[in-house]
Amino acid sequence: MLNELLPLLKDKVGADLMNKVGLDANKADGALNAASSSVTELLGGKGVDMSTVLNLFSKDTNTAGASDLLGKLGQNYLGKLTGEVGLDAAKANSVKDLVMPVLTNLLSDKIGGNAGALQGLLGNLGGGGDIADMAKGMLGKIFK
Repeated sequence: MLNELLPLLKDKVGADLMNKVGLDANKADGALNAASSSVTELLGGKGVDMSTVLNLFSKDTNTAGASDLLGKLGQNYLGKLTGEVGLDAAKANSVKDLVMPVLTNLLSDKIGGNAGALQGLLGNLGGGGDIADMAKGMLGKIFK
């Protein structure tokens, strides 16, 4: 699913990354790939609560846990922007502020608080981690 969202994200913010933030095309692509990578790492990690992720990627008001998870996602993304993409802190913050709301909205539109849609995303991530196991378990109970 993230592979499907990357072109949408690029369509929505790619030009702004170059025109408003001043990135070249290579750095803009790197910034978008870093966003995808940050989501993959966060959702593929151990100890992430499925209900928190479902809340984060829904149209509902974020719970405290979802807000914390969003903060962790943002910090991970900032680290990638400065470490892997090579942006200075000011540009990295500008990129994060531009990309994160669009990325979370795109994921919310695709997942919409739906465990099945989240499982589809997790399946594409390789299915690793506690959250994937929880989703599989919940879905298995639904279809019994």
